[in-house]
Amino acid sequence: MNIRQKMLACGAVSIVATLLVGGIGLWGQAQLGEALVANEINANALRHHMDGDMMHDALRADVLGAFLTAPGDAAAAAQVRDDLKEHSARFRQAMEQNAKLPLAPEIRQAIDAIGPVLEAYIQSATRIVEQALVDPQAARALMADFSRSFAELEGRNETISEQIEASVAQTRARTEAVVQQASWWQWGSLGLACLLILAITRQLLRSVLRPLAKIIQAARSMAQGNLRAPISVDSRDEAGQLQQSLADMQTSLRQMIETIRTESEELRRASQYLSQTSGEVARGASEQAEGATSMAAAMEQMIGNIAQIAEHTRSARDISEQSEQLTTTGGQVIVGVVDGMNHIADAVNQSSRTVTVLGQSSEEIDSIIQVIRGIAEQTNLLALNAAIEAARAGEAGRGFAVVADEVRGLAARTAQSTQEITGMIQRIRESTAQAVKSMEAGVSRVTDGVGKAQQANASITEIRQGVQRSAQMVDEIAHTITEQSKASNEVAERVEMISEVAQRNNMAMQQLAQMLVQMDSSAQAMQASVRRFEL
Repeated sequence: MNIRQKMLACGAVSIVATLLVGGIGLWGQAQLGEALVANEINANALRHHMDGDMMHDALRADVLGAFLTAPGDAAAAAQVRDDLKEHSARFRQAMEQNAKLPLAPEIRQAIDAIGPVLEAYIQSATRIVEQALVDPQAARALMADFSRSFAELEGRNETISEQIEASVAQTRARTEAVVQQASWWQWGSLGLACLLILAITRQLLRSVLRPLAKIIQAARSMAQGNLRAPISVDSRDEAGQLQQSLADMQTSLRQMIETIRTESEELRRASQYLSQTSGEVARGASEQAEGATSMAAAMEQMIGNIAQIAEHTRSARDISEQSEQLTTTGGQVIVGVVDGMNHIADAVNQSSRTVTVLGQSSEEIDSIIQVIRGIAEQTNLLALNAAIEAARAGEAGRGFAVVADEVRGLAARTAQSTQEITGMIQRIRESTAQAVKSMEAGVSRVTDGVGKAQQANASITEIRQGVQRSAQMVDEIAHTITEQSKASNEVAERVEMISEVAQRNNMAMQQLAQMLVQMDSSAQAMQASVRRFEL
Protein backbone atom coordinates (compact mmCIF):
# COMPACT_ATOMS: atom_id res chain seq x y z
CA MET A 1 0.00 0.00 0.00
CA ASN A 2 1.19 3.49 -0.73
CA ILE A 3 0.96 6.38 1.68
CA ARG A 4 -2.19 7.66 0.07
CA GLN A 5 -3.91 4.31 0.48
CA LYS A 6 -2.64 4.09 4.06
CA MET A 7 -3.95 7.55 4.81
CA LEU A 8 -7.26 6.65 3.19
CA ALA A 9 -7.39 3.44 5.25
CA CYS A 10 -6.66 5.39 8.44
CA GLY A 11 -9.35 7.87 7.50
CA ALA A 12 -11.77 5.05 6.70
CA VAL A 13 -11.11 3.38 10.06
CA SER A 14 -11.59 6.75 11.77
CA ILE A 15 -14.84 7.25 9.91
CA VAL A 16 -16.02 3.71 10.75
CA ALA A 17 -15.08 4.23 14.40
CA THR A 18 -16.85 7.56 14.42
CA LEU A 19 -19.90 6.03 12.78
CA LEU A 20 -19.80 3.16 15.29
CA VAL A 21 -19.60 5.52 18.26
CA GLY A 22 -22.23 7.72 16.69
CA GLY A 23 -24.44 4.75 15.90
CA ILE A 24 -24.19 3.49 19.45
CA GLY A 25 -24.91 6.98 20.69
CA LEU A 26 -27.90 7.24 18.38
CA TRP A 27 -29.09 3.81 19.52
CA GLY A 28 -28.71 4.89 23.16
CA GLN A 29 -30.52 8.12 22.40
CA ALA A 30 -33.30 6.18 20.69
CA GLN A 31 -33.57 3.84 23.65
CA LEU A 32 -33.48 6.76 26.03
CA GLY A 33 -36.10 8.50 23.93
CA GLU A 34 -38.34 5.47 24.07
CA ALA A 35 -37.84 5.33 27.85
CA LEU A 36 -38.59 9.02 28.14
CA VAL A 37 -41.72 8.56 26.05
CA ALA A 38 -42.77 5.65 28.26
CA ASN A 39 -42.05 7.73 31.37
CA GLU A 40 -44.08 10.56 29.93
CA ILE A 41 -46.96 8.19 29.15
CA ASN A 42 -46.83 6.71 32.63
CA ALA A 43 -46.60 10.20 34.15
CA ASN A 44 -49.61 11.35 32.15
CA ALA A 45 -51.50 8.22 33.11
CA LEU A 46 -50.60 8.72 36.76
CA ARG A 47 -51.61 12.37 36.59
CA HIS A 48 -54.91 11.51 34.89
CA HIS A 49 -55.51 8.74 37.39
CA MET A 50 -54.81 11.00 40.36
CA ASP A 51 -57.15 13.59 38.88
CA GLY A 52 -59.83 10.88 38.55
CA ASP A 53 -59.14 9.77 42.12
CA MET A 54 -59.68 13.33 43.28
CA MET A 55 -62.91 13.45 41.31
CA HIS A 56 -63.82 10.19 43.03
CA ASP A 57 -63.53 11.97 46.35
CA ALA A 58 -65.12 15.14 44.92
CA LEU A 59 -68.23 13.22 43.88
CA ARG A 60 -68.54 11.91 47.46
CA ALA A 61 -68.16 15.47 48.68
CA ASP A 62 -70.87 16.58 46.29
CA VAL A 63 -73.19 13.91 47.73
CA LEU A 64 -72.44 15.00 51.26
CA GLY A 65 -72.89 18.64 50.23
CA ALA A 66 -76.33 17.87 48.89
CA PHE A 67 -77.33 16.60 52.37
CA LEU A 68 -76.16 19.87 53.79
CA THR A 69 -78.16 22.02 51.33
CA ALA A 70 -81.25 23.53 52.86
CA PRO A 71 -84.52 22.59 51.24
CA GLY A 72 -85.82 25.31 49.02
CA ASP A 73 -82.39 26.82 48.43
CA ALA A 74 -82.42 26.73 44.66
CA ALA A 75 -79.05 28.44 44.22
CA ALA A 76 -77.29 26.03 46.48
CA ALA A 77 -79.03 23.11 44.78
CA ALA A 78 -77.96 24.40 41.38
CA GLN A 79 -74.40 24.77 42.61
CA VAL A 80 -74.40 21.21 43.88
CA ARG A 81 -75.78 19.93 40.58
CA ASP A 82 -73.15 21.91 38.61
CA ASP A 83 -70.33 20.63 40.80
CA LEU A 84 -71.62 17.08 40.43
CA LYS A 85 -71.84 17.45 36.70
CA GLU A 86 -68.35 18.96 36.44
CA HIS A 87 -66.72 16.39 38.67
CA SER A 88 -68.44 13.55 36.82
CA ALA A 89 -67.23 14.95 33.49
CA ARG A 90 -63.67 15.34 34.75
CA PHE A 91 -63.73 11.79 36.17
CA ARG A 92 -64.96 10.36 32.86
CA GLN A 93 -62.41 12.50 30.92
CA ALA A 94 -59.53 11.28 33.07
CA MET A 95 -60.52 7.66 32.50
CA GLU A 96 -60.99 8.25 28.78
CA GLN A 97 -57.59 9.94 28.47
CA ASN A 98 -55.89 7.01 30.21
CA ALA A 99 -57.80 4.64 27.96
CA LYS A 100 -56.29 6.41 24.93
CA LEU A 101 -52.69 6.14 26.19
CA PRO A 102 -50.46 3.22 25.02
CA LEU A 103 -50.19 1.70 28.48
CA ALA A 104 -49.29 -1.80 29.50
CA PRO A 105 -51.95 -4.42 28.67
CA GLU A 106 -52.75 -5.14 32.34
CA ILE A 107 -53.22 -1.43 33.02
CA ARG A 108 -55.44 -1.01 29.99
CA GLN A 109 -57.43 -4.05 31.07
CA ALA A 110 -57.87 -2.58 34.54
CA ILE A 111 -58.90 0.80 33.09
CA ASP A 112 -61.40 -0.87 30.78
CA ALA A 113 -62.79 -2.89 33.70
CA ILE A 114 -63.28 0.20 35.85
CA GLY A 115 -65.61 1.84 33.35
CA PRO A 116 -68.91 0.16 34.48
CA VAL A 117 -68.01 0.67 38.13
CA LEU A 118 -67.35 4.37 37.42
CA GLU A 119 -70.67 4.79 35.67
CA ALA A 120 -72.49 3.02 38.48
CA TYR A 121 -70.75 5.22 41.02
CA ILE A 122 -71.63 8.41 39.10
CA GLN A 123 -75.26 7.31 38.66
CA SER A 124 -75.54 6.45 42.34
CA ALA A 125 -74.13 9.83 43.31
CA THR A 126 -76.54 11.58 40.94
CA ARG A 127 -79.55 9.76 42.37
CA ILE A 128 -78.53 10.52 45.94
CA VAL A 129 -77.90 14.22 45.15
CA GLU A 130 -81.26 14.61 43.44
CA GLN A 131 -83.01 12.72 46.24
CA ALA A 132 -81.13 14.63 48.95
CA LEU A 133 -82.19 17.95 47.52
CA VAL A 134 -85.82 16.81 47.65
CA ASP A 135 -85.97 14.31 50.55
CA PRO A 136 -82.81 13.89 52.61
CA GLN A 137 -84.24 11.03 54.66
CA ALA A 138 -84.98 8.98 51.59
CA ALA A 139 -81.58 9.78 50.22
CA ARG A 140 -79.85 8.42 53.34
CA ALA A 141 -81.38 5.08 52.57
CA LEU A 142 -79.42 5.01 49.34
CA MET A 143 -76.06 5.73 51.00
CA ALA A 144 -75.26 2.09 51.64
CA ASP A 145 -75.10 1.26 47.91
CA PHE A 146 -73.20 4.46 47.31
CA SER A 147 -70.65 3.57 49.96
CA ARG A 148 -70.16 0.13 48.44
CA SER A 149 -69.65 1.70 44.98
CA PHE A 150 -67.25 4.20 46.51
CA ALA A 151 -65.25 1.49 48.20
CA GLU A 152 -65.16 -0.72 45.11
CA LEU A 153 -64.08 2.18 42.89
CA GLU A 154 -61.50 3.20 45.45
CA GLY A 155 -60.06 -0.30 45.48
CA ARG A 156 -59.87 -0.41 41.72
CA ASN A 157 -58.26 3.02 41.62
CA GLU A 158 -55.63 1.90 44.11
CA THR A 159 -54.92 -1.15 42.01
CA ILE A 160 -54.53 0.95 38.88
CA SER A 161 -52.34 3.43 40.80
CA GLU A 162 -50.11 0.60 41.99
CA GLN A 163 -49.90 -0.77 38.43
CA ILE A 164 -49.04 2.66 37.00
CA GLU A 165 -46.43 3.27 39.71
CA ALA A 166 -44.97 -0.19 39.07
CA SER A 167 -44.84 0.63 35.32
CA VAL A 168 -43.11 3.93 36.11
CA ALA A 169 -40.55 2.16 38.29
CA GLN A 170 -40.02 -0.48 35.62
CA THR A 171 -39.59 2.18 32.94
CA ARG A 172 -37.14 4.06 35.18
CA ALA A 173 -35.11 0.91 35.73
CA ARG A 174 -35.15 0.10 32.02
CA THR A 175 -34.10 3.67 31.23
CA GLU A 176 -31.21 3.49 33.66
CA ALA A 177 -30.17 0.13 32.18
CA VAL A 178 -30.36 1.54 28.67
CA VAL A 179 -28.34 4.60 29.64
CA GLN A 180 -25.73 2.47 31.37
CA GLN A 181 -25.60 0.02 28.47
CA ALA A 182 -25.34 2.82 25.93
CA SER A 183 -22.59 4.43 28.01
CA TRP A 184 -20.68 1.15 28.20
CA TRP A 185 -21.12 0.61 24.46
CA GLN A 186 -20.03 4.17 23.69
CA TRP A 187 -16.95 4.00 25.88
CA GLY A 188 -16.09 0.55 24.55
CA SER A 189 -16.49 1.56 20.91
CA LEU A 190 -14.60 4.79 21.57
CA GLY A 191 -11.74 2.88 23.20
CA LEU A 192 -11.71 0.34 20.38
CA ALA A 193 -11.71 3.15 17.80
CA CYS A 194 -8.88 4.89 19.62
CA LEU A 195 -6.87 1.67 19.74
CA LEU A 196 -7.47 1.02 16.04
CA ILE A 197 -6.55 4.59 15.11
CA LEU A 198 -3.44 4.50 17.31
CA ALA A 199 -2.38 1.17 15.82
CA ILE A 200 -2.93 2.34 12.25
CA THR A 201 -1.27 5.68 12.97
CA ARG A 202 1.71 3.94 14.54
CA GLN A 203 2.03 1.64 11.56
CA LEU A 204 1.63 4.57 9.19
CA LEU A 205 4.28 6.59 11.01
CA ARG A 206 6.66 3.63 11.04
CA SER A 207 6.15 3.05 7.32
CA VAL A 208 6.71 6.73 6.59
CA LEU A 209 9.17 8.05 9.18
CA ARG A 210 11.76 5.27 8.85
CA PRO A 211 12.19 5.72 5.09
CA LEU A 212 12.11 9.48 5.59
CA ALA A 213 14.88 9.22 8.18
CA LYS A 214 16.97 7.25 5.67
CA ILE A 215 16.14 9.75 2.97
CA ILE A 216 17.18 12.65 5.24
CA GLN A 217 20.44 10.88 6.08
CA ALA A 218 21.13 10.25 2.39
CA ALA A 219 20.30 13.87 1.55
CA ARG A 220 22.68 15.08 4.27
CA SER A 221 25.42 12.85 2.90
CA MET A 222 24.81 14.22 -0.59
CA ALA A 223 24.82 17.78 0.79
CA GLN A 224 28.20 17.06 2.41
CA GLY A 225 29.53 15.89 -0.96
CA ASN A 226 29.34 12.13 -0.44
CA LEU A 227 27.80 10.71 -3.60
CA ARG A 228 28.98 7.14 -2.97
CA ALA A 229 26.62 6.28 -0.06
CA PRO A 230 24.12 3.64 -1.29
CA ILE A 231 20.40 4.46 -1.06
CA SER A 232 18.21 1.40 -0.52
CA VAL A 233 14.52 1.20 -1.44
CA ASP A 234 12.54 -0.29 1.46
CA SER A 235 8.94 -0.02 0.25
CA ARG A 236 6.78 0.52 -2.78
CA ASP A 237 4.87 3.51 -1.45
CA GLU A 238 5.64 7.19 -1.99
CA ALA A 239 8.54 6.99 0.48
CA GLY A 240 10.04 4.16 -1.56
CA GLN A 241 9.45 6.14 -4.73
CA LEU A 242 11.17 9.11 -3.07
CA GLN A 243 14.11 6.86 -2.16
CA GLN A 244 14.29 5.60 -5.72
CA SER A 245 14.09 9.16 -7.05
CA LEU A 246 16.82 10.23 -4.63
CA ALA A 247 18.99 7.31 -5.77
CA ASP A 248 18.39 8.29 -9.41
CA MET A 249 19.19 11.89 -8.53
CA GLN A 250 22.41 10.73 -6.82
CA THR A 251 23.40 8.82 -9.95
CA SER A 252 22.52 11.75 -12.22
CA LEU A 253 24.34 14.16 -9.90
CA ARG A 254 27.39 11.93 -9.86
CA GLN A 255 27.41 11.82 -13.66
CA MET A 256 26.83 15.57 -13.82
CA ILE A 257 29.69 16.26 -11.38
CA GLU A 258 31.98 14.02 -13.42
CA THR A 259 30.92 15.85 -16.57
CA ILE A 260 31.43 19.23 -14.89
CA ARG A 261 34.86 18.14 -13.69
CA THR A 262 35.85 17.06 -17.19
CA GLU A 263 34.30 20.11 -18.85
CA SER A 264 35.88 22.49 -16.32
CA GLU A 265 39.29 21.00 -17.09
CA GLU A 266 38.59 21.40 -20.81
CA LEU A 267 37.37 24.93 -20.14
CA ARG A 268 40.56 25.73 -18.26
CA ARG A 269 42.74 24.40 -21.06
CA ALA A 270 40.61 26.22 -23.64
CA SER A 271 40.80 29.47 -21.66
CA GLN A 272 44.59 29.16 -21.46
CA TYR A 273 44.81 28.44 -25.18
CA LEU A 274 42.45 31.33 -25.95
CA SER A 275 44.48 33.57 -23.67
CA GLN A 276 47.62 32.77 -25.65
CA THR A 277 45.76 33.15 -28.95
CA SER A 278 44.20 36.44 -27.85
CA GLY A 279 47.69 37.70 -26.94
CA GLU A 280 48.92 36.87 -30.43
CA VAL A 281 45.81 38.43 -31.98
CA ALA A 282 46.31 41.53 -29.82
CA ARG A 283 49.91 41.81 -31.01
CA GLY A 284 48.70 41.31 -34.61
CA ALA A 285 46.02 43.97 -34.09
CA SER A 286 48.66 46.33 -32.73
CA GLU A 287 50.89 45.66 -35.72
CA GLN A 288 47.85 46.13 -37.98
CA ALA A 289 47.12 49.46 -36.32
CA GLU A 290 50.75 50.55 -36.84
CA GLY A 291 50.60 49.36 -40.48
CA ALA A 292 47.35 51.21 -40.99
CA THR A 293 48.94 54.36 -39.57
CA SER A 294 51.92 53.96 -41.94
CA MET A 295 49.53 53.33 -44.82
CA ALA A 296 47.59 56.47 -43.91
CA ALA A 297 50.85 58.46 -44.04
CA ALA A 298 51.69 56.89 -47.42
CA MET A 299 48.18 57.71 -48.67
CA GLU A 300 48.63 61.32 -47.62
CA GLN A 301 51.93 61.42 -49.52
CA MET A 302 50.27 59.80 -52.55
CA ILE A 303 47.45 62.35 -52.38
CA GLY A 304 50.10 65.08 -52.40
CA ASN A 305 51.77 63.49 -55.45
CA ILE A 306 48.40 63.21 -57.19
CA ALA A 307 47.84 66.91 -56.48
CA GLN A 308 51.21 67.67 -58.08
CA ILE A 309 50.29 65.51 -61.08
CA ALA A 310 47.02 67.40 -61.35
CA GLU A 311 48.98 70.66 -61.32
CA HIS A 312 51.32 69.35 -64.05
CA THR A 313 48.28 68.23 -66.01
CA ARG A 314 46.81 71.71 -65.83
CA SER A 315 50.18 73.04 -67.06
CA ALA A 316 50.13 70.52 -69.91
CA ARG A 317 46.60 71.69 -70.73
CA ASP A 318 47.80 75.26 -70.93
CA ILE A 319 50.73 74.21 -73.11
CA SER A 320 48.35 72.27 -75.36
CA GLU A 321 46.18 75.35 -75.73
CA GLN A 322 49.26 77.33 -76.62
CA SER A 323 50.27 74.65 -79.12
CA GLU A 324 46.82 74.84 -80.67
CA GLN A 325 47.17 78.58 -81.00
CA LEU A 326 50.62 78.16 -82.54
CA THR A 327 49.36 75.60 -85.03
CA THR A 328 46.55 77.97 -85.94
CA THR A 329 49.09 80.66 -86.48
CA GLY A 330 51.21 78.24 -88.55
CA GLY A 331 48.16 77.42 -90.66
CA GLN A 332 47.58 81.09 -91.26
CA VAL A 333 51.25 81.44 -92.21
CA ILE A 334 50.93 78.58 -94.67
CA VAL A 335 47.90 80.26 -96.15
CA GLY A 336 50.02 83.41 -96.50
CA VAL A 337 52.71 81.37 -98.23
CA VAL A 338 50.16 80.04 -100.66
CA ASP A 339 48.96 83.55 -101.34
CA GLY A 340 52.56 84.64 -101.81
CA MET A 341 53.19 81.87 -104.28
CA ASN A 342 50.11 82.97 -106.18
CA HIS A 343 51.44 86.52 -106.28
CA ILE A 344 54.75 85.10 -107.58
CA ALA A 345 52.79 83.49 -110.37
CA ASP A 346 51.14 86.83 -111.08
CA ALA A 347 54.29 88.92 -110.96
CA VAL A 348 57.77 87.62 -111.17
CA ASN A 349 58.96 90.97 -109.88
CA GLN A 350 57.46 90.15 -106.51
CA SER A 351 59.31 86.84 -106.44
CA SER A 352 62.30 88.17 -104.60
CA ARG A 353 60.25 89.74 -101.84
CA THR A 354 58.00 86.75 -101.68
CA VAL A 355 60.98 84.42 -101.44
CA THR A 356 62.38 86.59 -98.68
CA VAL A 357 59.04 86.51 -96.87
CA LEU A 358 58.95 82.80 -97.49
CA GLY A 359 62.37 82.41 -95.93
CA GLN A 360 61.30 84.41 -92.96
CA SER A 361 58.15 82.39 -92.67
CA SER A 362 60.19 79.21 -92.91
CA GLU A 363 62.34 80.40 -90.03
CA GLU A 364 59.20 81.22 -87.99
CA ILE A 365 57.77 77.84 -88.84
CA ASP A 366 61.01 76.25 -87.77
CA SER A 367 60.75 78.11 -84.47
CA ILE A 368 57.17 76.96 -84.08
CA ILE A 369 58.22 73.45 -84.90
CA GLN A 370 60.90 73.67 -82.26
CA VAL A 371 58.29 74.83 -79.77
CA ILE A 372 55.98 71.98 -80.75
CA ARG A 373 58.92 69.57 -80.43
CA GLY A 374 59.67 70.92 -76.95
CA ILE A 375 55.99 70.57 -76.05
CA ALA A 376 55.98 66.97 -77.31
CA GLU A 377 59.12 66.16 -75.34
CA GLN A 378 57.70 67.82 -72.22
CA THR A 379 54.41 65.94 -72.75
CA ASN A 380 56.36 62.71 -73.11
CA LEU A 381 58.26 63.52 -69.90
CA LEU A 382 55.00 64.29 -68.09
CA ALA A 383 53.46 61.07 -69.37
CA LEU A 384 56.54 59.19 -68.16
CA ASN A 385 56.24 60.80 -64.72
CA ALA A 386 52.53 59.99 -64.68
CA ALA A 387 53.30 56.34 -65.53
CA ILE A 388 55.85 56.24 -62.72
CA GLU A 389 53.30 57.68 -60.24
CA ALA A 390 50.68 55.24 -61.51
CA ALA A 391 53.10 52.36 -60.98
CA ARG A 392 53.67 53.61 -57.44
CA ALA A 393 49.91 53.81 -56.85
CA GLY A 394 49.62 50.13 -57.68
CA GLU A 395 46.15 48.80 -58.43
CA ALA A 396 44.48 52.18 -57.93
CA GLY A 397 46.74 53.81 -60.60
CA ARG A 398 46.31 51.14 -63.27
CA GLY A 399 43.77 53.24 -65.26
CA PHE A 400 45.93 56.30 -64.93
CA ALA A 401 48.90 54.33 -66.30
CA VAL A 402 46.88 53.43 -69.41
CA VAL A 403 46.07 57.10 -70.00
CA ALA A 404 49.74 58.01 -69.48
CA ASP A 405 50.75 55.45 -72.13
CA GLU A 406 48.23 56.99 -74.55
CA VAL A 407 49.62 60.45 -73.89
CA ARG A 408 53.18 59.18 -74.50
CA GLY A 409 52.02 57.70 -77.83
CA LEU A 410 50.44 60.99 -78.83
CA ALA A 411 53.63 62.82 -77.81
CA ALA A 412 55.70 60.41 -79.93
CA ARG A 413 53.43 60.95 -82.93
CA THR A 414 53.63 64.70 -82.39
CA ALA A 415 57.45 64.50 -82.34
CA GLN A 416 57.42 62.46 -85.50
CA SER A 417 55.13 65.01 -87.18
CA THR A 418 57.38 67.85 -86.14
CA GLN A 419 60.33 66.02 -87.65
CA GLU A 420 58.37 65.63 -90.87
CA ILE A 421 57.44 69.29 -90.80
CA THR A 422 61.07 70.17 -90.13
CA GLY A 423 62.02 68.21 -93.18
CA MET A 424 59.36 69.99 -95.19
CA ILE A 425 60.58 73.38 -93.98
CA GLN A 426 64.10 72.35 -94.86
CA ARG A 427 62.95 71.54 -98.33
CA ILE A 428 61.08 74.84 -98.53
CA ARG A 429 64.27 76.68 -97.58
CA GLU A 430 66.19 74.75 -100.18
CA SER A 431 63.52 75.66 -102.67
CA THR A 432 63.73 79.34 -101.77
CA ALA A 433 67.48 79.18 -102.13
CA GLN A 434 67.12 77.69 -105.54
CA ALA A 435 64.57 80.40 -106.34
CA VAL A 436 67.08 83.07 -105.38
CA LYS A 437 69.73 81.44 -107.53
CA SER A 438 67.46 80.95 -110.44
CA MET A 439 64.49 83.27 -110.86
CA GLU A 440 63.97 81.92 -114.30
CA ALA A 441 62.57 78.71 -112.97
CA GLY A 442 60.51 80.66 -110.46
CA VAL A 443 57.16 80.08 -112.10
CA SER A 444 57.57 76.37 -112.18
CA ARG A 445 58.99 76.30 -108.67
CA VAL A 446 56.22 78.58 -107.45
CA THR A 447 53.79 76.02 -108.67
CA ASP A 448 55.71 73.39 -106.77
CA GLY A 449 55.89 75.73 -103.79
CA VAL A 450 52.11 76.14 -103.84
CA GLY A 451 51.73 72.38 -103.73
CA LYS A 452 54.24 72.07 -100.95
CA ALA A 453 52.52 74.91 -99.07
CA GLN A 454 49.19 73.16 -99.41
CA GLN A 455 50.79 70.00 -98.09
CA ALA A 456 52.28 72.01 -95.23
CA ASN A 457 48.84 73.49 -94.53
CA ALA A 458 47.43 69.98 -94.39
CA SER A 459 50.26 68.93 -92.09
CA ILE A 460 49.64 71.96 -89.88
CA THR A 461 45.96 71.05 -89.81
CA GLU A 462 46.87 67.52 -88.77
CA ILE A 463 49.24 68.94 -86.15
CA ARG A 464 46.45 71.16 -84.84
CA GLN A 465 44.11 68.17 -84.70
CA GLY A 466 46.80 66.14 -82.91
CA VAL A 467 47.29 68.97 -80.46
CA GLN A 468 43.54 69.12 -79.93
CA ARG A 469 43.49 65.39 -79.29
CA SER A 470 46.42 65.84 -76.93
CA ALA A 471 44.41 68.52 -75.13
CA GLN A 472 41.45 66.16 -74.90
CA MET A 473 43.73 63.47 -73.54
CA VAL A 474 45.13 65.93 -71.07
CA ASP A 475 41.57 66.83 -70.02
CA GLU A 476 40.78 63.17 -69.58
CA ILE A 477 43.98 62.75 -67.60
CA ALA A 478 42.99 65.73 -65.45
CA HIS A 479 39.50 64.26 -64.92
CA THR A 480 41.02 60.88 -64.14
CA ILE A 481 43.47 62.46 -61.74
CA THR A 482 40.56 64.31 -60.08
CA GLU A 483 38.65 61.05 -59.72
CA GLN A 484 41.84 59.36 -58.53
CA SER A 485 42.25 62.14 -55.96
CA LYS A 486 38.70 61.57 -54.70
CA ALA A 487 39.27 57.81 -54.60
CA SER A 488 42.58 58.36 -52.84
CA ASN A 489 40.82 60.56 -50.27
CA GLU A 490 38.20 57.86 -49.75
CA VAL A 491 40.96 55.28 -49.45
CA ALA A 492 42.69 57.51 -46.92
CA GLU A 493 39.45 57.81 -44.94
CA ARG A 494 39.01 54.04 -45.10
CA VAL A 495 42.59 53.57 -43.99
CA GLU A 496 41.94 55.88 -41.04
CA MET A 497 38.79 53.88 -40.26
CA ILE A 498 40.84 50.67 -40.50
CA SER A 499 43.37 52.20 -38.14
CA GLU A 500 40.62 53.11 -35.64
CA VAL A 501 39.03 49.64 -35.98
CA ALA A 502 42.42 48.04 -35.49
CA GLN A 503 42.94 50.11 -32.33
CA ARG A 504 39.49 49.13 -31.05
CA ASN A 505 40.23 45.49 -31.90
CA ASN A 506 43.44 45.79 -29.97
CA MET A 507 41.59 47.16 -26.94
CA ALA A 508 38.89 44.48 -27.31
CA MET A 509 41.51 41.75 -27.47
CA GLN A 510 43.14 43.12 -24.33
CA GLN A 511 39.74 43.06 -22.58
CA LEU A 512 39.20 39.55 -23.94
CA ALA A 513 42.54 38.51 -22.50
CA GLN A 514 41.47 39.85 -19.09
CA MET A 515 38.14 38.01 -19.37
CA LEU A 516 39.95 34.81 -20.29
CA VAL A 517 42.12 35.21 -17.19
CA GLN A 518 38.96 35.58 -15.13
CA MET A 519 37.43 32.58 -16.91
CA ASP A 520 40.53 30.54 -16.09
CA SER A 521 40.17 31.58 -12.43
CA SER A 522 36.47 30.62 -12.53
CA ALA A 523 37.35 27.24 -14.05
CA GLN A 524 39.90 26.63 -11.30
CA ALA A 525 37.30 27.62 -8.66
CA MET A 526 34.79 25.28 -10.32
CA GLN A 527 37.28 22.45 -10.19
CA ALA A 528 37.94 23.18 -6.52
CA SER A 529 34.19 23.09 -5.83
CA VAL A 530 33.73 19.84 -7.72
CA ARG A 531 36.66 18.13 -5.94
CA ARG A 532 34.79 18.15 -2.62
CA PHE A 533 32.32 15.59 -4.03
CA GLU A 534 33.25 11.96 -3.49
CA LEU A 535 32.36 10.01 -6.61
